[in-house]
Amino acid sequence: MIVAGILLLAAGVLFPLALLIWLSNRLGRPPALAPRRVGMWLALNFLLPVGLVLWGLRLISPRVAASAALQSAATAALLAAALLVLGLAAEALRHRRAAPQGDEHGRR
Repeated sequence: MIVAGILLLAAGVLFPLALLIWLSNRLGRPPALAPRRVGMWLALNFLLPVGLVLWGLRLISPRVAASAALQSAATAALLAAALLVLGLAAEALRHRRAAPQGDEHGRR
């Protein structure tokens, strides 16, 4: 369990860096992302690492695992991150159906 906790901590630290590099590259090329999607990506970039770090700490430390507040915060962060992933998937699907040959705003 300690190894899994350490891996979750590492993923929680590396994920935001990797996502910011990806988002920087993605914003530099057309078609531009809609502001709503950028906001959703940034929210995911906050919520997922918080949830991963808290769950990693739960697996490493019995004291943290016993804290109901931290357990609730970790669960809430991961559930919110899952909802954001579903929202991003739905947004991408809606975008593909709406404008198959233009950018996100329907321009060519």
